[in-house]
Amino acid sequence: MGSPAGILKSKLQIRRFLAPAVLAAAMVLPGYAPAERIQKEFRSPDGKFVAVVAPADKKRGFEERESRISIVRPGGTQISMHDFSSEDGEHGYGVDGAQWTPDSQYFVCRMSSSGGHSPLYAPVVFWSRKTHHFYQLNAYTADRIFSIAAPDKVIVDSWPDLQPATVSLGRVKEDQVTELR
Repeated sequence: MGSPAGILKSKLQIRRFLAPAVLAAAMVLPGYAPAERIQKEFRSPDGKFVAVVAPADKKRGFEERESRISIVRPGGTQISMHDFSSEDGEHGYGVDGAQWTPDSQYFVCRMSSSGGHSPLYAPVVFWSRKTHHFYQLNAYTADRIFSIAAPDKVIVDSWPDLQPATVSLGRVKEDQVTELR
């Protein structure tokens, strides 16, 4: 332990160093803003629907990590909506990639966990034009592969063995999906 004079000198040196750093941070941080809460719109190829992906805005600081998806007609009438957020901002999902199938029958999303849980598992969620409901593919992940092919195919990996798979959304069986409510 040093002398009282040495300790005082160390404290003053620390304050001299910290004061400008704190002042600089105070000047910079007010101008800092997290990424703007921009919603993304995806128009169906036939132009009859728009999928709107927006931040869920439930917990401050986590706005961009969790999403809400609305399906609307071009005039603005909402057809369906699903909120993928959680109360704590760490147990929900955010849209990491999305697009319509070429036949405009499905809006498909690659999701990511807002809390970093299950990093190798990226759920595949889709909205069906026929039922106006959202579903999750049960045995597939879009962690490594995620693409769409005509007319209604999703190219992903099987889960948990991570083998490439092509899924025709128009042919999925009831036991291959979970309806999201």
